[in-house]
Amino acid sequence: MVILVGNWKKKLIKILAVIALIAVFAAAMPLVTGLLYEHVPAISSWFQDEQPSGNPMRVEDSEKNTFQQLLDQFVFKLQEFYYEE
Repeated sequence: MVILVGNWKKKLIKILAVIALIAVFAAAMPLVTGLLYEHVPAISSWFQDEQPSGNPMRVEDSEKNTFQQLLDQFVFKLQEFYYEE
């Protein structure tokens, strides 16, 4: 069965353009994911829910700068001051 399609050249060009666009997207996707591998999305809660650890005093493994260290020392000294009274 042969179906004659009007304007077959334009339709063929559009189909080839769509196929080429899909091929470019498929080839570019691994490159983009490789570049963004270390970056965490701002809306990371969409991808993975945080599971409760059961520890109310959870410790974060982050490097502390001098301001955070001074603030921690101040809080500890303040706690000791109120515990002594």
